[in-house]
Amino acid sequence: MIEPNMATLLTYVMTDALVDTKALNTVFHQVIDATFNSISVDGCMSTNDTAIILANGLAANNPLERAQARLQRFREMLTDVLAELSQAVVKDGEGATKFITVVVEGAKSKSDARRVAYSVANSNLVKTAFFGEDPNWGRIIAAIGASGIPLEREKISLSIGNVNVFSQDTPAVITLSKLKEVFKGGNIEVRISLGGGDKSYAVYTSDLSHDYVKINADYST
Repeated sequence: MIEPNMATLLTYVMTDALVDTKALNTVFHQVIDATFNSISVDGCMSTNDTAIILANGLAANNPLERAQARLQRFREMLTDVLAELSQAVVKDGEGATKFITVVVEGAKSKSDARRVAYSVANSNLVKTAFFGEDPNWGRIIAAIGASGIPLEREKISLSIGNVNVFSQDTPAVITLSKLKEVFKGGNIEVRISLGGGDKSYAVYTSDLSHDYVKINADYST
């Protein structure tokens, strides 16, 4: 039960920085959206999720406020911390053997990019292909189409790892053994360009293994 909205997790973040309350609230929501709310293992939402940030001001710095470069630096540092923690949740997912980053670029809106990314990340066919190390990239193309957003096929491109597999509505000429080597890795990036805009989104997910089924079938609540 990892997605959406946190991941069956109670998260408490503490800082000595002195930060304006409204600015802190805005930054925290932005960072949570890009980290804990951008992960998935099984597409199932938990009933028990909380994220809290506490800033006690003991650093006695000048208050960090909106539109300040110092606040941007604070956001970057907070993102680094929560990205590491949220991605660790995926890597420790039930039965997970692979960590997969799905990056969608060239979307008309962030919402479109997010829908495509999650359509791929939550596809059982895509996830099992990665577990079985079967380079069936057609499943990814199918998941892109299943996202439900308007698409222009001739503008879509897809690469897996360092291998370009599809562009301009045409499969790339590739060596299958090279793509198989990518699928054997434990850390894999799927990069999709929609060619329709300048918005992007990234989702972090895992494969779907025999152990996931076994773990969730063998216990009783």
